[in-house]
Amino acid sequence: MRVQYKLFAITLLASLILVTAMLLLAQWSFDRGLLEHVNKRALQQYNSLSEQLVSHYQQQGNWQALSASRASWMQLQQDAGIDIDPREMQRARQEGSDKSQNHSRPPRDHFSQHRPPPRHVRNERPRHFGNRPPRKNEPRDWPPPRKDDKPGPGNKQPLALLDVNKEPVVGFLAKPEHRQYLPLYSVGDKLIGYITYANRDRLMDDYDLDLSAQLSSNLWWIAALMILLSASLALPFSRLLLRPLRPIVESIHTLAKGDFSQRISAVNNDEIGRVAKDINHLAQQLEEIDSSRKNWLANISHELRTPLAVMRGELEAMLDGIRALNKEHVASAHQEALLLQRLVEDLYQLTSSELGNNDVAQMSYQKQELDFAALVEDNLERFQPLLDKAGLSFSFNNHIEQQGGEAWLNGDASRLSQLIHNLVNNSIKYTHSPGMLVADLTIKHEVIIFTLMDSTPSVKEAELEKIFDHLYRAEQSRNRKTGGSGLGLAICKTIAESHGGELSASLSDLGGIKMILCLPRLVD
Repeated sequence: MRVQYKLFAITLLASLILVTAMLLLAQWSFDRGLLEHVNKRALQQYNSLSEQLVSHYQQQGNWQALSASRASWMQLQQDAGIDIDPREMQRARQEGSDKSQNHSRPPRDHFSQHRPPPRHVRNERPRHFGNRPPRKNEPRDWPPPRKDDKPGPGNKQPLALLDVNKEPVVGFLAKPEHRQYLPLYSVGDKLIGYITYANRDRLMDDYDLDLSAQLSSNLWWIAALMILLSASLALPFSRLLLRPLRPIVESIHTLAKGDFSQRISAVNNDEIGRVAKDINHLAQQLEEIDSSRKNWLANISHELRTPLAVMRGELEAMLDGIRALNKEHVASAHQEALLLQRLVEDLYQLTSSELGNNDVAQMSYQKQELDFAALVEDNLERFQPLLDKAGLSFSFNNHIEQQGGEAWLNGDASRLSQLIHNLVNNSIKYTHSPGMLVADLTIKHEVIIFTLMDSTPSVKEAELEKIFDHLYRAEQSRNRKTGGSGLGLAICKTIAESHGGELSASLSDLGGIKMILCLPRLVD
């Protein structure tokens, strides 16, 4: 599966989760807010009803009239702004009218007075509270509510009037654990009764339920629209986000095939732009390494071919009788064999050190405490005849001895001697006669510093770092009289680093090259 489609699926899934969570939270918040609004609105209506009841009590002096007429109770609720079903109001008024007619109609005969009531009213129970006290073992919320008194279209919430003793007067009582009481006070803060009600824990009004259902449906449609919008935007956004990665992927494929010439145009400064720059840098390094590898193989082939060709020519000439088979000619061939052996040995030591061959490192370096100043003086004295023969003047300034100090370090004497030998021999080979060499030895910040400067010719400043590369020579001609193997300075740098030091090159004040060797001093 492509990254683009994975990113599209992840984005769409995240949008789906967020939209669903937002929808559920919005639905919960709306239902909670709507229910709280309904309860606050109902409390305002109950406060208005309390004013109506107080006014009624002041006019009547008691609750008897209200207890005897459910229609009056419902009328007071309607005046307070509480919704009352007109059918319920009509039914209550009809009941009150029937009761008043039954009380005012005279009996027609003795039989009619003792005749049982009609069937449709024989088992009829009171529909509202009277003001008589409850009988023994009778529940305090007597009479039990009729079916008509249950919450319905005309009476959606339990609401009742209680006297000062919290005895029911009229209305429908809620369960005791749900009851809320609103006290009624007459003139002089006299307690005359209570309104009892119950806060709604769910929506029951048809209008509120319809509103909640309509908003819930709208929220679901909005959620579906948001998901479709996210899906329509996720795909182009994923393409836009992955567009800078396509050249990077193509460049990596090209690098994997061995083509290191392609570069990426990095225009952004974000993470993708930095990756593109790193890949360009990697491609450049790989290209340089590949070019160096090819040059390395070509140089090694040339260096190995030259002594082999000379030695083969001399041996074939002696075998064919062209040259006499004598000690002088055999010695010449033997010299070429020694040169070839030295080149192979230098390559072996150099590559073994760079590859980190621990066994070779243990055999090649036998470190001990030694006086580096004495080692340098001893090696430089051996080059005096060669310097005189080359027509070069030489001076050595031992500042450590002049200061009365010591230059002890932990190192391999033979390897350090090889390092000094290669540095001096390299200067002798490339310094024109008449010329001069100047060597200095000093200590600075617990670091032993050995410098070797020569006179003309010099090299370009850009080539100073390259002279330590394998088989590199500023003189590109393969003149074996001055060129050597091209590994001397590379071996010197490896020896210096193996002793925890550093070897660098700079332009000399004498017109040639200045070699700077820094080695850590052995501190007591």
